[in-house]
Amino acid sequence: MSQNRSNKNPSKNDPFVQQFFARIPPEIGATFTNTQLTELKKVFNDHIYKRHLVDIRVSIPFFVKRFYVVFLLGKEKRLKKRD
Repeated sequence: MSQNRSNKNPSKNDPFVQQFFARIPPEIGATFTNTQLTELKKVFNDHIYKRHLVDIRVSIPFFVKRFYVVFLLGKEKRLKKRD
């Protein structure tokens, strides 16, 4: 039995999955299994939600719009040489 995302996938209501599939062609999205989607979500969550020493997030009203400022501080873990 195929675990294709079109087969009663309980994760299709997951906001991460919905955003992910909105950004890729449908014919490619149709090839992902539930297991692959679960692992992708883990990888992205690990990357996005790393803890920082300082994590300040502020929303600022500016006339009729709102803007946000994010200040993160932590140990550098990226490669030294970057493009």
